Amino acid sequence: MSLKEKLFSNLGWKIVAILLALVLWFHIATEKTYEKVFLTKIDTIGLYKNLEIEKIEPLSTRVSVIGSGKQLLQIMFSGGVTAYIDLAGITRPGRYEFNLNLSNLYDIESSAYRNITFISENHVVIYIKAKS
Repeated sequence: MSLKEKLFSNLGWKIVAILLALVLWFHIATEKTYEKVFLTKIDTIGLYKNLEIEKIEPLSTRVSVIGSGKQLLQIMFSGGVTAYIDLAGITRPGRYEFNLNLSNLYDIESSAYRNITFISENHVVIYIKAKS
């Protein structure tokens, strides 16, 4: 039997074995704990119709998430991390200050991860004006 015949005999089984090995490697590699820093956009919700946002400072912050590779991949594929501030209680134009915490993060159950930390500014200033 020549080398070419040995190489290509049972080719289907060899391909299946390689694919299974890759799937097993990926599963094991993503069970480890990793840290990833996400640039987190700051959104607002609940603003009255007669008001509008003039400026938000800063527009984003950075959040460090420590979790399994699968958890971090899930966050990355879902669009990253976004924080929101509820402005439903604001009825007048002005300057408003907020401190972001873990409850301000969209779709992230903080207890499911090893650690989530704001590593840059978590203090947000929002300037609101009347709609013209």
